[in-house]
Amino acid sequence: MSQFNSQKQWWIVVVVVVAVALLVLVITDQWLTGYKTAGMLLSLALIGAVFCWVYSINRERLWWAIIPGLGVVTLLVAGIADLLIGTDPSNDWITGLVLGVGALVIAAVLKRPDARQVLIIIAGFAFLVGFAMAPVTIVLKVILILADVLVFGFYLWSKRKTLIRR
Repeated sequence: MSQFNSQKQWWIVVVVVVAVALLVLVITDQWLTGYKTAGMLLSLALIGAVFCWVYSINRERLWWAIIPGLGVVTLLVAGIADLLIGTDPSNDWITGLVLGVGALVIAAVLKRPDARQVLIIIAGFAFLVGFAMAPVTIVLKVILILADVLVFGFYLWSKRKTLIRR
């Protein structure tokens, strides 16, 4: 009988951890209704952690696992930020900025240039939405949006040779 090797059969660990995360959601939704938020945060933490663990097994071959891993961690941070600042829609601009920072963190970790470029573009749009929703004066809002467009435009301009080759 062969032994279970979690690093070779990583996909089994992912399935089990995601099933446990879903079970936590069901339990907190059906029986522990006062803990729904804690259940959601715990589920996101479990799913994010398991994908980050998969990435750590073999960063070259399993490079893609960091995207859902840190993506879910970004959603976790956005959920925590929402808990701390409240669920008032006027605070949703902070979620946009958190998602932008999360996309930049994923892009910084990735070694693949094509995936990195996509995530930087996603971050640019997330920052644009966050700045557009920010409850600041119109002058500051325009300055922030222009700064985002200029930085995003400069990035695209600096990568034009790489983008055109494809």
